[in-house]
Amino acid sequence: MEKSKVIAVVLGCICFFLVSISMAGAEDVESIVNQLGNELKQSGVITQQESEAIKSPLKEMLKKGANKQELKGIVTDFSSKGLKGDELKNSVNSMKDLVSAGESPKDAGNVVSRAVSQAHAQGLKGKDLAAKVHEAVKERKVQKGEAKKSVEQVKQKSQVKTKKIEKEFQQKGKSKIR
Repeated sequence: MEKSKVIAVVLGCICFFLVSISMAGAEDVESIVNQLGNELKQSGVITQQESEAIKSPLKEMLKKGANKQELKGIVTDFSSKGLKGDELKNSVNSMKDLVSAGESPKDAGNVVSRAVSQAHAQGLKGKDLAAKVHEAVKERKVQKGEAKKSVEQVKQKSQVKTKKIEKEFQQKGKSKIR
């Protein structure tokens, strides 16, 4: 009976510890996003409304491994390119989509930033700009998917060759023994 009490207490402590860690992580992300928003507002990069609009995608990217400095630099870059309001929100959301698909935050920011620059060079704004960014994000996801497939194919071919070589080696070993 004593062992079961000890086990129950240990399991209870472990559960409490795990719950505490997960809650602390969520609070850290919230606090980082708030700090980031405040810093960007104080430096005049974004407005309060824009800060609220991009809060959710920033949280998601932080959870996926982005850091505050990367995000600050990217949002500042977007703002310096003239993105405000919905254009800024859509661009940050597009970046979040790429990060969620496995792209590094820096690369995702570069993809979106290039698309914004190209759209501006073509005189696009608003929904047309958003469509250009969306198209670039979609193309990048396709490229990443093709690269993944290519790696898988190479991996499968190498496994087949390895098995063939192992089989030949085993057969040669058996023939020498005879």
